[in-house]
Amino acid sequence: MCTDDAEKGLHCGACNAGSRLKGRETVLADNSIGADAGDFVAVAIKEHGELKAALMLFIIPLLSFLSAIAVANAYTLSLWLSFLCGLAALSVALAALHLILKKKTYYFIAGIK
Repeated sequence: MCTDDAEKGLHCGACNAGSRLKGRETVLADNSIGADAGDFVAVAIKEHGELKAALMLFIIPLLSFLSAIAVANAYTLSLWLSFLCGLAALSVALAALHLILKKKTYYFIAGIK
């Protein structure tokens, strides 16, 4: 989050967030304030957005992987078959999250500049 220095221009330079940008950046964000195309806007992340994203992108697939390995091990499958079952469950979990969260965003337009 930029401070009041962001009011001076498109990027205040206090951090390196804008150093890699060449021109414009496209971000999927909720437009609850009615910004129009071509408006310069301030984008923010919803409360606990990083935590929710980490939960969905890391914890859920990891738990599916470990659960599949545990179930396969309970059926006394070999180590490699258990691992392959875990990879299959991981793939299914990631594909399901990709389909479910395709248009989901934790960004919102905080203001128009």
